[in-house]
Amino acid sequence: MSFDQPVISGQSYTVTAVDGRCPVGLADFVGNTALTVENGGTIHRLVGDGAETSGTVRFHQKDPGPDDKDIRVWTITDHGTGTFLAEPAARF
Repeated sequence: MSFDQPVISGQSYTVTAVDGRCPVGLADFVGNTALTVENGGTIHRLVGDGAETSGTVRFHQKDPGPDDKDIRVWTITDHGTGTFLAEPAARF
């Protein structure tokens, strides 16, 4: 049995893929998508829905199981030259 490493709050994760390809703009994160993010050698695969708002994307990560529950919200930003960062957003 293996478990994913926990997501670390307050740290940015580099987005390495959106739906299996390199992202080129924030529009790639809008709608129902699957993301691959990396931080310090730890890779996470996220599934959920993204919505663009004020130059960022709010990505609502879903449980990949049959109940489709929300797990957490991420803020995705474009840092230019093809670099996109995802950070778990505080919910308060």
